[in-house]
Amino acid sequence: MDRSLDDEGLRADRGPRESESRVSQESRHSCPSEKSRTAYELRGREYHLNSPQSALLRDVGTFRTITAESLQKHLYHDDKERFRKDLRNLADQRLIEIHADSAGKSRYISLTRTGKAVTEEHLRTNQAQAVYSGIVKKRELRHDAAIYELYHKEAKHIAKTGGTPKRVVLDFELKKNINRQVSKLQDFSPEEYQRRRQEIADAHGLKIVESKIQIPDLRVEYESRKQEQSKVDLECITGHYKARQIAAKTAAGFKLYNQDYRGRSAERGEDLVGEVISL
Repeated sequence: MDRSLDDEGLRADRGPRESESRVSQESRHSCPSEKSRTAYELRGREYHLNSPQSALLRDVGTFRTITAESLQKHLYHDDKERFRKDLRNLADQRLIEIHADSAGKSRYISLTRTGKAVTEEHLRTNQAQAVYSGIVKKRELRHDAAIYELYHKEAKHIAKTGGTPKRVVLDFELKKNINRQVSKLQDFSPEEYQRRRQEIADAHGLKIVESKIQIPDLRVEYESRKQEQSKVDLECITGHYKARQIAAKTAAGFKLYNQDYRGRSAERGEDLVGEVISL
């Protein structure tokens, strides 16, 4: 009988001997035939993945963390049995980690360092796409995981207009690049500092609002129907946002999606901005 997502069998902190034993057992009993799997070599070891597992590693590496529920919905079309078996197999191969939130109700998937290395070496289709492992702050798991749902909503809109998503950039990557550049301006006069900071914002396609470079939760780079390179900056508005924050995001030109951490529409959004799209 299958174990639930919070069972010991799905955790990535077991010893190597137990993991290897389970991988062998999974291969014989609960996994698709080896013919349906591709072997990827890394540092002298092979990792066997089927197509949905490869897609799962790509998506989790791209968005840093995703809920098990979202992965099951988008990649497995709610095939719960197959999803659990594949997830267990990935944990047994020590390619993913499973984290619980503080309430213990949701499970969040992230890559291990090995999972990141396999994804970077063999699975990503765009070499410019950043790949992440682990989590940054446990208290931000719910917000970080919500970005995946936000992306799927926007990707459908892009597809309807004939476009194709090519790359996503998380706020973490934008902040890192911008902060590194801004940190080099400390020795300039206030006037020169502001001028150069504006140049940095312009170079990243961002605006300064209320003396801050506004950074979106997610940037989606895509190719339009006319094969032009385009982008859209997205922000996930929650019930914790204040009117001033929403106004700043609107002034920055971000496309706003309205969702609180429980998946319900945030009460303030529709009253404060012209259009906030519900997830």
